[in-house]
Amino acid sequence: MKKVVFVVIIEEISNQEMYDNYIRQVVEIIQSHNGEYIARSNKIMPLSGSRPERSVVIGFDSMEEARKCFFSEEYEKIKHLRDNSTKSRAFLIENA
Repeated sequence: MKKVVFVVIIEEISNQEMYDNYIRQVVEIIQSHNGEYIARSNKIMPLSGSRPERSVVIGFDSMEEARKCFFSEEYEKIKHLRDNSTKSRAFLIENA
């Protein structure tokens, strides 16, 4: 199915070891909600503004699937790892 909703995350990592632990766990959670990594990289060329350290784009089949993923019990259990290892911004974009 075509991904119609995208989670965009912009991160500055402050604790790589804790962040790696978060990533090991979050990948499975995202996949269990039919999420698909579209891009995740630190190779970023800004077109305007400052360059973030790392950006991630995750596709979902629906807004509901994306919301279920990031508000799930499983995600709530590991969210502190992200919060304590990065300064980040995350948002949902619906493909119109």
